[in-house]
Amino acid sequence: MGLVIVLLALAAVSAPADGPVIVEKVLAVVGTAPILTSDVTLAEHVGLLPRDPGESTASYRSRLLDARIRLELQYRDLETSGVLYRLHLETDVVLHELVTRAGGPEPLATALTAGGFTQEDLDQLALRLAAARAYTEERLRPTVSVTLEEIQQAYEHLVRDQLASSGASAPSLPEVQDRLRALLVERKLNDEIRRWLETARERLGVTRFTR
Repeated sequence: MGLVIVLLALAAVSAPADGPVIVEKVLAVVGTAPILTSDVTLAEHVGLLPRDPGESTASYRSRLLDARIRLELQYRDLETSGVLYRLHLETDVVLHELVTRAGGPEPLATALTAGGFTQEDLDQLALRLAAARAYTEERLRPTVSVTLEEIQQAYEHLVRDQLASSGASAPSLPEVQDRLRALLVERKLNDEIRRWLETARERLGVTRFTR
């Protein structure tokens, strides 16, 4: 692995006048899989994460790197365990979403060509997103449940108490019960995803070379 990282990090095209030009860098390693500068650039092209208003390019690309590390952790964990091959992957659906998010086929094709990317690069990103989504929906979400007591507690703390402090009248529990249930389900699901990532990180290991 070390040799691969060094070779990738120092990959260059000789330029007689100006010296070597680095064309690729290893920004992180998940298990034995490198996350390259080009991986982050591709994620930027397809808007893998929304960019915050006024956010600097350095900050945005750092968040994109974090997102790609998480995605690679999920994919490699599923691949290593064999679960990947028992999931129903809707890769074409995810691919369509990426193209749409990037502004359509023509703008994306232009950006990919300019960056030296191929359709295979985009397909591999879509595969990882589809795998993470499938595992979340098929394996994690079914394990999440919410009790009536939890909904009641959420109503007391998130609805009635907060509205009472502002002087507004609170809706009745039946009026907001479905929304509260959905909120609590998503919170619990996010907790399960975090636990999955922590376990995958322990199994595979992650090294980040840049902020």
